Amino acid sequence: MSSPLDGRIRSIAQEAAAEAVRGVGVLNTTELDVHGLQQQITDLHEHLHHAATAIKRLEDRIDVLEKTAGRADQQPRPTARRTGRKDAGE
Repeated sequence: MSSPLDGRIRSIAQEAAAEAVRGVGVLNTTELDVHGLQQQITDLHEHLHHAATAIKRLEDRIDVLEKTAGRADQQPRPTARRTGRKDAGE
């Protein structure tokens, strides 16, 4: 069962991935240009690295949030009651 927080995190991850894909674009070559193709491969590799890094960061964030949510779901331990001090003059 997914919580609203999980849904929001997944939505942000999908937006980040879509943004990374949009940045890649399409191979735009009109003639065989080896240097141009190598540059595009390098650019695609860089975009892939950024997307993979963003995904890893978001997965780590999800793990931290799930652990935090797990602790919040646990019942708080009862605290000890303090009794009032008696005055020495009484």
